[in-house]
Amino acid sequence: MWGRFLSALSLIAVAACSGGAPPVSERPPEARLPDSAAACFARLDRIPGLKYRKLDPHVEGQCGYEDAVLLLDIGVPVAGLKAVSCPVAESLYRWVHEGVRPAARDHFGADVVRIQSYGTYACRTRNSQPGARLSEHARANAVDIASFTLANGRTVAVKSGWRGPGDEQSFLRAAHRAGCARFNIVIGPDGDAFHQDHLHLDMGRGPYCR
Repeated sequence: MWGRFLSALSLIAVAACSGGAPPVSERPPEARLPDSAAACFARLDRIPGLKYRKLDPHVEGQCGYEDAVLLLDIGVPVAGLKAVSCPVAESLYRWVHEGVRPAARDHFGADVVRIQSYGTYACRTRNSQPGARLSEHARANAVDIASFTLANGRTVAVKSGWRGPGDEQSFLRAAHRAGCARFNIVIGPDGDAFHQDHLHLDMGRGPYCR
């Protein structure tokens, strides 16, 4: 009788293990709970020198955003920024200060003093192609970067520098690699014909680095 009871318990345990959810550590990344907006904003508030204004939710047809911000100061002026999601704001700050600025000092011996963006939020499809899926820009979840101006007055543009002078190529590829370490999706000139003049950085479902 006791042996039959133990056998039944063993069968139940096996069934539970085979049919239940896998341990958290074994689940694919997309199965895990996304970071909460409150946790993201708490991290933004702890970043020294970062200033932002939280934006009201916005709906524009299928486009729009919640929990987005307008970046007022990240330590380096970035022209062309509009609404960005909190994760993009955090990743952009870290990319600039942990990746771009050190790379500029390594390759040019000069700091980055200005960055030109091609924009953030825009209600459009991917690459503005008819019939394509919505872009991460349509969710304020992406930023396009076109060029970097150095303290010595030199401007390094993605369009002319990616396959241009050796130091510009090296710097831009270092910036690209640093982006891949901090954003989920990064597309540069080697990615496709639509990204010949900028680096696209977004926090959509990745990873993808090209």
